[in-house]
Amino acid sequence: MLAGSRISFIYDYWITFGGNFCNTFGKVMKVQVTIALINSIISIILLTILGFPQVMSLGVMIFLLGLIPVAGVAISLIPLSIIAFNIGGISKVVAVILMVLLIHGLEAYILNPKLMSDKTELPVCFVFIILLVGEHYMGVWGLLIGVPIFIFLLNAMKVNYSDSHKKEKHRKKHSST
Repeated sequence: MLAGSRISFIYDYWITFGGNFCNTFGKVMKVQVTIALINSIISIILLTILGFPQVMSLGVMIFLLGLIPVAGVAISLIPLSIIAFNIGGISKVVAVILMVLLIHGLEAYILNPKLMSDKTELPVCFVFIILLVGEHYMGVWGLLIGVPIFIFLLNAMKVNYSDSHKKEKHRKKHSST
């Protein structure tokens, strides 16, 4: 109805940019699910090594809480610490805290920027900076919507970022061979 009206240019504008934002947000959520899955698999392996009981159910908990950036790690640490204390005392709690810090560091500084860069076709350094700034100013929401907002702004300014990223990947691929 609006597409054929006199204000169709407004409709087309919002459909284009809204569609781009939703598409990018979908990519970000796919990355978050992938990261949560990787985190839960690594956690299951490490919890098995640490001698935790019922690691599969703990892995499911870690996966579900891993869908919440940053806060999910803190929330999952509470039951893990309680279980660790019950099975091995303070030394197990310290081991669990170190495990979670290691996995969270891997996620925050390696997995998230790399996977996000691959999905959105932004350079890794841009994604890393966007995630840092987004988390600083908007908290958890900044981690979820920082990249889609940045891409939305690039689209609004008609910056063609994906072609330059593809050219850079192509150049690196052929210069290493």
